[in-house]
Amino acid sequence: MTIAFLSLHLLAHDYRWVNGSTNAFGASVSLNAAMFVSVLLASRSSSNLHVSLLMCAAVEVFALAPRVYRQVKVLSELAHGLVTLFLVCIALSLSYHINPVLAFVLGFSVVFINLISPLTFMYIQRYKNKINGPWDEAVPIRRSDKLGGLENSGPRV
Repeated sequence: MTIAFLSLHLLAHDYRWVNGSTNAFGASVSLNAAMFVSVLLASRSSSNLHVSLLMCAAVEVFALAPRVYRQVKVLSELAHGLVTLFLVCIALSLSYHINPVLAFVLGFSVVFINLISPLTFMYIQRYKNKINGPWDEAVPIRRSDKLGGLENSGPRV
C-alpha cells in the first residue's frame, strides 16, 4: 500500500508550482498521499519517539521543503542548481554508508538521466528524418489551386 500511495504522490505532485511556473499550489492529493504513507510507516515503529521523528521528517520533506525549494528556484537558477547538487551529494554519501553498490547505482542513474540521456537526444536530433505518410494530418488544398489557378471550372467557349 505504501508503494501505491508513494506512486500516487509522484504522479499527482504539482511540478509546475515547484518549478515556479504557476502561483497556485494544486497538489493536495499528492501531499495527502505522502502524509498517509508516513502514517503507515510510523504505525510500524516501535516507540513514540520514532513515530514523532518520522512524522516530523515527513512534514519537513513533503510539506515544507517544496516551498523552500520553490523560493530558491524563483530567486536564482544558479542557487537552485547548487542546492540540487548538494542534495544529490548528501544522498550519495548516505547511501554509500548503507551499501556502496547502491550508491554507485544511484550515482550512475543520476548522471545517466540528467546528463547522458539529454546529450544523446541532442546528438541524434541531427539525424532525424521527416517521413510523410498517410498518418500525417491532412493539408487542405483549395480547388482553384488544384485546377492550376483557374477560377472558373466550367466549359470553355
